[in-house]
Amino acid sequence: FILQQNNKSDPRERRLKAIYDALDAGNNKKAIQEAEKVLRKEAGDSLCAKALRALALLRYGRLDEATAAASEVERVDTSEESVLQAMTYFYKESHRLDLIAAMYERAVQQQPKSEDLLTSLFMAHVRVLDHKKQQLTAAKLHRLAPSKNPYYFWSVMSVLMQATECGGELASKMLLPLAAKMAEAFRDRMNAEAEVQLYLMVLEMQERFEDCLATLDGPLSSLLSPQSTEMTRQQRMGYLEKLGRKQELADARWEDLTTEPNDWARWQSCIQSSINADISQGGDYVEADPRLSELQSRIDAIAAEHPGLSGPCLARLELMRRCPVSCRPETALSLMRSYFEAFASRPAVASDLLQFRSLLSDTDENSSPAKLLELIRPGLPEWPKAAADADRQQLVRDLTARINYEQLSRGLLNKPMDAEQRNAKVAELIQAYRANLLDGLRPTEVQPADDLLLLAVSLHYDAWLVEDAKQSETHLLQALYLLDEGLSGSPSNYNIMLWMIRLFIALGAWTPASNLYERLDVKQILLESVGFVLSRQVARCGLLSQGLVMLNNTAMFYKNNWRDIVEHLCTAYRIGNFRKVPELVALTDRVSSSLESVFCGLELRHQSLLLSGPNIVEGVYEMGAPPESSSSAESPQPAFDGLVDGRDFRLVREFRSDLLAATADASRLLEDERAWLLYRSLGLRCVSHLTRMATEMASTGSVTKQADAARALKQQLMEQSAGSTGDSLPAFDIEPHPCLPYPACLPAHFAAGSQALLAPAIDYFLNLLPPSTDNSSAGVADASSIDPLLESFDAQLAAVEVINADGGSAATAPVEPLFGQQLQRLSCLCESACLLSLVHELTAVALAGKLAMSKKQRRPYETFCRTVRSRIGDRINRAAAALEALEAVWKAKIGQAWTDADGQEETVGVGGDDGGQPKRRCRAKVDELLCQSRCRCLGEMLNLLRFRFSN
Repeated sequence: FILQQNNKSDPRERRLKAIYDALDAGNNKKAIQEAEKVLRKEAGDSLCAKALRALALLRYGRLDEATAAASEVERVDTSEESVLQAMTYFYKESHRLDLIAAMYERAVQQQPKSEDLLTSLFMAHVRVLDHKKQQLTAAKLHRLAPSKNPYYFWSVMSVLMQATECGGELASKMLLPLAAKMAEAFRDRMNAEAEVQLYLMVLEMQERFEDCLATLDGPLSSLLSPQSTEMTRQQRMGYLEKLGRKQELADARWEDLTTEPNDWARWQSCIQSSINADISQGGDYVEADPRLSELQSRIDAIAAEHPGLSGPCLARLELMRRCPVSCRPETALSLMRSYFEAFASRPAVASDLLQFRSLLSDTDENSSPAKLLELIRPGLPEWPKAAADADRQQLVRDLTARINYEQLSRGLLNKPMDAEQRNAKVAELIQAYRANLLDGLRPTEVQPADDLLLLAVSLHYDAWLVEDAKQSETHLLQALYLLDEGLSGSPSNYNIMLWMIRLFIALGAWTPASNLYERLDVKQILLESVGFVLSRQVARCGLLSQGLVMLNNTAMFYKNNWRDIVEHLCTAYRIGNFRKVPELVALTDRVSSSLESVFCGLELRHQSLLLSGPNIVEGVYEMGAPPESSSSAESPQPAFDGLVDGRDFRLVREFRSDLLAATADASRLLEDERAWLLYRSLGLRCVSHLTRMATEMASTGSVTKQADAARALKQQLMEQSAGSTGDSLPAFDIEPHPCLPYPACLPAHFAAGSQALLAPAIDYFLNLLPPSTDNSSAGVADASSIDPLLESFDAQLAAVEVINADGGSAATAPVEPLFGQQLQRLSCLCESACLLSLVHELTAVALAGKLAMSKKQRRPYETFCRTVRSRIGDRINRAAAALEALEAVWKAKIGQAWTDADGQEETVGVGGDDGGQPKRRCRAKVDELLCQSRCRCLGEMLNLLRFRFSN
């Protein structure tokens, strides 16, 4: 806050300053005390003190008092700036932006000629995206200060945003012509670059690209600053492309390329534009086409002019890829070999060349990928070794060349190795990694040799996917041991941390994965692209309290994101950056329809419900019905269409083209997520509806009003269950690419049977009180009515009771050996146990009226309730016993890893060769983390079951 200092000697201002200082220092308790002191001295007449007190109460967490205090201020219409500013902060932080506009509208009515108040009112309308009122307010500002151009162009921009929002004929026939007419009327009075850019935006939306070019070439171009030359050049090329003037576009792109001859994006655009221009004038290319020769000559000329640049060299390969008629595998092989030899000591050379793998032949040995590797290998330097007297720069160059070769080999050969080849390669890579660790690096720097370790980890991961058919933890553990060693040398290498998160989750260790996620420092918009690496594992790992914290942090970002974006939107208007306005509005739409936002919101509701305390019914009421729920029988299940998937599936670098291809089909992954959201939403709706049914039975003795809706929900459950079985949704599958998310837990939940409890639960409450003409003497269902529900739970329990800590299985029911897969079954079991607990509590709620009758009349209901509680309690106790047995086994293993490690020596072969084996301290550390995390997961699930059925 900036204190008004119109009168520095005013004692009232001095008293308010103490409140401002306390708020700025974050001492909200003191701010409340200072505000109350001012109100006592001024007999409660200080409106500003009341507003500041409301803000301090809000920040202190006393929401009810803050709302009451704000209501006192709202009842008084004022135009005092200090009061308005304090209330603006209050409304922002309470997410009630619409009330800011209403407040300033009342203030403007008192001072209609105040430019400051009208400006604040305009920004208030910007915050709620009320473009029509923005236009009207900007028009008032322009009439009040006609010499200030920005106000007029705020009005033009508001009309343009109305056209963007409504679209259709209204935009094309009325709003856009109006915006164009308004802008053209001010052409002679434009005096800033922002005004010219807004005029160009209007013309672009009307598709008047000839007029856009004329504007860039006309007198208004003098208002464009030299700093925007690059943007102007890109705009011009965009207009030429829209107009279909292909030859002019190609010439412009070649001219643009001369400014940055190593820019790969420019090279791609330039080559494609030249090809389009040639084809439009002379048809498709043919062999020995002179037009292709001319293109190649232009590329060769730039390459000769800039011999040290990689862009022109790659451009030759790009031309071959875009014009297959000019491609000769032997020529492509020669160019790729020359490129590698020229730039092998630079990072990312392997990635550069792998995009042209299709130019090589898989049938001709003389132009095959293997031939390329054979030709490159003799020119490689020997494996370097770090030494105190070594030239560090030369060592890094030699090491980079060898890393590029290994990465290129993995990408070109594109097939997993057999066990003997893999073990030899892992040993070679790890020995080279350990021999080239550099000393003296800062914690934020990564070791140049880290890529060698990551390649070795990839080989172990390949072996787990293929050789062991995912039936053993051995290769995952070997990979984790190596990654832990690498993290100790490069504590900020995000690739190592992402790999470790992936593998820890597969092994059922949430805690170390969560700690690594925190080290990644994922925040703000990164939650949209990176958050999925952990948010999808909350339902899988069973550590609900930690998962709840992570989900809540993500949900708070999306909740607060709107407020942050609209403030940037206001800034864009203030500084005249009109091109950012549509982008920011589109960003608000994108974030509000984000897949991650919807996913975390549903999971947060679900986990909060499970952790809501012994009285789960209160948890249902506190949670509130999901926004999709309705008591109407015709209420459709939400389709979750239009969700925006912002996940980045290429966070972890991979070079095998078959694994990279798995990331391309994002639609398949989105459908998987949508199915899970439907499942979770339907589950929450069922829980909410069961509560309604019990409440209705308690008040009316029947479920007449809710019966149709309950049957409709049951039908949706049956349809979803039928559509989520079979080969299309295998249980506990895993994606091959290390950065792809695990498939949504839906198949596993159906396999474990947790969804199967919901339909019997609905039937149970529909039949709990048989219909009767005499409500007071109505009977209760037989205790066997709960049998279908308990049988579904028994099926899950039988599968869980055979799990042992070694990942084996009993003869009666095979289970998956990976503990992460076992943990998912246990998590499903806990959810089902919570549902059983809910059924027990809702039974008591539904029969509350019956239990209040006379002793003789209530006896059958009491007996029924005791029977239900006993039978449900028996199941939950059995589930707790199974978890307790597993927990005891893993607790016994804590500390054993370090004991074993202290009694071992490092594996060292001839000449100090360790065979690429992980260091024993790393093995012990990872094994201990796994044991501790597994115990914590099992312990929390065990406590949840005891807590849930404690009464």
